[in-house]
Amino acid sequence: MFTEECTIKTWRQWLVCFAIAGFVTFLFYDPENTKLNLYWFSSALALSLFAFELVSMVVAILTLLMFYIISGISTPDVVFSGWLAPIPWMVLSGMLIGILMEKSNLAQRIALLILSKVAKTPLKLLIAFFLAGVIISALIPDIITVLILFMTIATSICQSLNLEKGSKEASTIIMGAFFGGAISSAMYLPNNTGIIGLLMVKDMGVEFSWIGFWIENAAYCIVHIIIGITLLYFFGNKALTPHIRKCISEAKTELEKLGKMSALEKRALVLSLLALAGFVFEPLHHLPGYYLFAFTVFLGFTPLFGTFECSDIEKVNFSILFFIVGCMAIGFVAGTLGIPAWLSSKIVPVLQSIENGALANLFAYFVGVIANFLLTPVAAATSLSVPMAQIAVDLGMTIKPTLYSFLYGLDQFILPYELAPALLMFSTGYIKLRHVIIIMGLRLFLVTIGILISSYIVWPMLGI
Repeated sequence: MFTEECTIKTWRQWLVCFAIAGFVTFLFYDPENTKLNLYWFSSALALSLFAFELVSMVVAILTLLMFYIISGISTPDVVFSGWLAPIPWMVLSGMLIGILMEKSNLAQRIALLILSKVAKTPLKLLIAFFLAGVIISALIPDIITVLILFMTIATSICQSLNLEKGSKEASTIIMGAFFGGAISSAMYLPNNTGIIGLLMVKDMGVEFSWIGFWIENAAYCIVHIIIGITLLYFFGNKALTPHIRKCISEAKTELEKLGKMSALEKRALVLSLLALAGFVFEPLHHLPGYYLFAFTVFLGFTPLFGTFECSDIEKVNFSILFFIVGCMAIGFVAGTLGIPAWLSSKIVPVLQSIENGALANLFAYFVGVIANFLLTPVAAATSLSVPMAQIAVDLGMTIKPTLYSFLYGLDQFILPYELAPALLMFSTGYIKLRHVIIIMGLRLFLVTIGILISSYIVWPMLGI
């Protein structure tokens, strides 16, 4: 009987997923473009099956990619072009750093220090993540690198607290670390998708600088940080508090047991710092930071460092790499099908009809949110930044507020495929999709407060 009930429930969930896919296809149906219709249906179905946890993320994404090819929606060179991008190799290198920090006890030492010295309550832990993010993001000009570091530490904290994978407590810590790194990174120009949008409109007379970008976006990021801390506090404080209280004294005892840093810990620390230095000093050596990071990590397998063994590669979660590349493929295929141009043609006329500047900024924000469902942030920033800027000009407004609002929307997501850095949360194995959807959905709407404050107060004061 139990099996029959489970089977009925499962079939209902599958039917719901097919209904969602059908509804999405109906919304965007084009009678003259069969490939586009198949793209909407197959993509929505695969992502729905993953969201309802009916199939694993790897099965969902690999099946989708194969369907893209066999149905003629796209070609293998487009579908698998993500492997030529730096992100999967950066993630692989980051995973190896995490494995090294774990086996050397360096990550445990850092986690125990945080728990014993700083994070004596869930609120203090969340604040610690954000403060660390503000400092570290200023030094490391890449959000992926920052988040790899934060996820490693957050995972070790979950292990130190003996938290169950997928629990509310674990999800709170992982999302707190993600917010701390991601939102703080948005304050700095090199780390932000905004650099793409600003470069696209540079010929329209938009000037920007590192300090200028920070001043113009700091208010929004501060509000964003407050919203993130508040949501996570109410979400996980009650469940997490007993674990942290219990662990404080244990953390001090465990630190004493670890004693002084071992030779492997020291080598792991040196290798990690060298890998990060590749990004910090990129303006000086002019080498690609992503690949330099990966190269330095792989040097750990050589006698020069002697930090890795061949068996360490077996500990890598390769499934997340396939998922990341697959999610990137969704955006690449969308680009080849002309979805950016189509999206622009639908949205621009609506935005042009709005006369109020603050409302136009708010609408531009939701345009970014919608674009994230259909494209990658990079594809959306590349294809839609100029139309957004032109709309601002047509409305007699300065370009930056509307463009910034649009780019803020690209930083929001509900499902993990929408944003590559978000996939790092899932690579930990500690977070549950349902928890992410709840928090990210609430955050998506509450962030509008930051946009309205910037639109009505901050940006007019700055004269932009």
